Amino acid sequence: MVTKALKKSRPVQIVEISEALCNGCVLCMKACPTKAIRVKENRLAHIVGACIECGECIRTCPRSAIKFVTTGKTAPKSAYSCVGASSALYVQFGEQFMPNDVLLALRSLGLGYVHDTSYTSELYNVALGLYLSEQREKNEAPRPLISPFCPVVVQTIFHRFPALIEHIPPLLLPRQIVAREAKGRLSAKYNCSQEEIKVLHITPCAAQIASIQNPVLSDDYYIDEAIGIGSIHESIKSALRNLEDDKVLHHSGGVGLGWAMSGGEIVGLDMNCLAISGLQETIHYLEKIEMGLLRDVDYVECRTCTEGCIGGPLAVADKYEAKHHLQKLVRQFGLEKRVKVEYVKKLYARGWFFSKRKNYITGQRDSGESISERIERVNRVEETLEGLPGKECGVCGCPDCRTFAEDVVNGKASMGGCVFCSNEKLKGGHAGEG
Repeated sequence: MVTKALKKSRPVQIVEISEALCNGCVLCMKACPTKAIRVKENRLAHIVGACIECGECIRTCPRSAIKFVTTGKTAPKSAYSCVGASSALYVQFGEQFMPNDVLLALRSLGLGYVHDTSYTSELYNVALGLYLSEQREKNEAPRPLISPFCPVVVQTIFHRFPALIEHIPPLLLPRQIVAREAKGRLSAKYNCSQEEIKVLHITPCAAQIASIQNPVLSDDYYIDEAIGIGSIHESIKSALRNLEDDKVLHHSGGVGLGWAMSGGEIVGLDMNCLAISGLQETIHYLEKIEMGLLRDVDYVECRTCTEGCIGGPLAVADKYEAKHHLQKLVRQFGLEKRVKVEYVKKLYARGWFFSKRKNYITGQRDSGESISERIERVNRVEETLEGLPGKECGVCGCPDCRTFAEDVVNGKASMGGCVFCSNEKLKGGHAGEG
């Protein structure tokens, strides 16, 4: 078994802010859900906190000064042993091309064995139903459980809602299963080590690219590299024009295909489930779950991109056109899974779908503070906050007054950074002189 250890160094940063284009406005800082951006002294924006690769800063920036740094602008040159892709890839080339055409075009690029990940999604869907049924029978099990599929959701929970980590099922995701099985089977076929088998994943999600080098909650990450759909789109498009092969590579039904859009993951589940899309809506519902307001729900599918993965920042096709195309494909291939349920049950009983969960208890790094020191620091933050005007203007370079108060207490800012506090001091000084 090949695992990739979680790196202890600074997390991989795939969001880049251009010094030439940034003018120091605070829109990105205001949009960041983890309050990771600062704009000090009206200068450039800087990422100083936990970035979850959600792309809100990129969507908000009016000057296009922020971008994702992916693995390249063209298709990879070196051969891979296996390539898998999000089902969002199937709807990036127009309705005249079927999923099987896209997989055949991928194979013609010489990237190695091409796997239909949407079929593995259907296997996973059955396993997820089994797991949810088991948890429903346990009165002490947390409810609702939250989908681990979207890496931005997992990062958000890790950093902002650590109490909800136990709500994430300890299951390997379809893309991880594909990579694990490829390493095991191909290494046996070619009589080589699993380390020599390289797996490439094609994704519309920048956060998936970062999660390969810094996986959260689990070390069971078997994918070697991921690239954005935009990086390989033209190569696949060119291959589609010259396609002659007619071998069948696509095996899933509509359930597996539908995973690329919001609500697709829960279609095959006969339980009380919700599908949430959009970052702010996701955060809103995570807050509800944290408050215990959705205990009658079994499972919540969250996607931070609007409309799901087809709305990912590295996709090419318009998300609403892609959704229309995908809905047609789902109807065409049917709303039934094309997997043998009894076979999946045997795999499930063997633990085939489970990951090795790390024992995390918080999304924050250990600061070395004692409980009493932490309480004292929180009290100092509250005292500092009481001395601030509550304007939430962002002129200080922080997204809100509470974040500014935390920076002051942590020694990263001074009260003089608040323009309103400075003005009050000036007024008081002039009054005293008169």
